[in-house]
Amino acid sequence: MNTKVILGYLLICVYFLSSCQRKPTASRDVTSSPKEINVDSLMRLSLVENNKYLTFDTLKFLIPGDLNIDSSHVYSGIYEIKGNSFKRHKSLIFNNHVFLTTSEDLGKGIRAYLYGFDIRSKSLIKDSTFNRKFLYSSAGIFIVDRKTNRIFSVDKPEWYDAKEENIIPASISYIRGDYFENLKNVYKVGDEIPTDTSLVSFFYKSIAASSKDVLPLPNDWWKADK
Repeated sequence: MNTKVILGYLLICVYFLSSCQRKPTASRDVTSSPKEINVDSLMRLSLVENNKYLTFDTLKFLIPGDLNIDSSHVYSGIYEIKGNSFKRHKSLIFNNHVFLTTSEDLGKGIRAYLYGFDIRSKSLIKDSTFNRKFLYSSAGIFIVDRKTNRIFSVDKPEWYDAKEENIIPASISYIRGDYFENLKNVYKVGDEIPTDTSLVSFFYKSIAASSKDVLPLPNDWWKADK
């Protein structure tokens, strides 16, 4: 057989073999994927032999017995930043952490709790400032920003004695190890909890720290005669 013909057949075989090779499939490890995952549809709360568990598909976390987490209290209190708007979640997974919000109504409006779990160690993230096993929001709002890895907890309007006016307090936190660490506290003057675009603006101005409308708030601001 002619040498050129043989070489032609060989080239054709190589082409088909290379085209049939599959590329490696993307990992299902949600801890490393930057893409949005609809974890609300995967979330399950279960009770096994008096132990409560939080599961997301193959991820499973033991819930400490002293935490009031059950399906009746789960709440869409996570506000994920999407440009100039939000997408609300009951739970969220990103950067090797799982987040879940619950709420309760004591007759004065919704207040919410944000729980965080480390996917690698399966440990619960604690609030280092108040020595609690959650972050707290009296307004039921936790803004989560994937880009800055910041958590913005908004509270309902409170009276600020030192300024003699109603303010909307908020705090910015980040995760370091097994703890929520407080980065700073801020406030804006107001009588109503911000919503929609005003809430987005409050968040961005707080992160930028360059607005006359959003000011630093001392840790002991709630004490009288300060």
